[in-house]
Amino acid sequence: MLIAHLVPGYFAAVKSGSGQSPGWSRWQRFGIWAVALGSTVAPDSDVLYNAIFRGFFNHTWLWTHSLFPYLGMGVGWLLLRLSGRWLYLQTLVGLAALGGLSHLALDVVAHSTPIFYPFSSVMVGAPSARVLAGGVTGYLTDPIFLCEPLLLTLAALHWIGCCGFPRQTQRLLVWGVVSGTLAFAMIFLLMLPVLQRKFVVW
Repeated sequence: MLIAHLVPGYFAAVKSGSGQSPGWSRWQRFGIWAVALGSTVAPDSDVLYNAIFRGFFNHTWLWTHSLFPYLGMGVGWLLLRLSGRWLYLQTLVGLAALGGLSHLALDVVAHSTPIFYPFSSVMVGAPSARVLAGGVTGYLTDPIFLCEPLLLTLAALHWIGCCGFPRQTQRLLVWGVVSGTLAFAMIFLLMLPVLQRKFVVW
């Protein structure tokens, strides 16, 4: 997954809004969104670092894709919740745990990931041979890539429904987003044989 990792963070931030205290400041609300979105992409921070400073696009920190750090955060959230105190901290910790776990779940679907590291480096998931062999290039030229626009479309439709647009404008926006996604998917599938021949993976 690439930018679609942000989608669960978006929904988590929206959902957490129903539990926000009226006394929370603008900066605290900004913090909710920052943690909700940031935690969904933080596991790939090593990839960004390597791409910028080392000249290759891959993971080197397997622990960021392990279940255990995020389960630990989940335990921390549960303890805070049982204490009945520090509601804001409780919310941030819960969002961070959810963000990390959602990242792992999408990675398992898209290309597999070592969720039991450091006890096992076995990659959990069932990606196609093309994705396994080609990494990012294999992923971008595989039908599984269509999960990205699908997830982004779901987030866009939810946002349109929540923004209070006039009914006619809302319908036009929904039609535009859905038709745009369908058009992209059709063009992508039609072009897929060409893309796969051009970007051969071994």
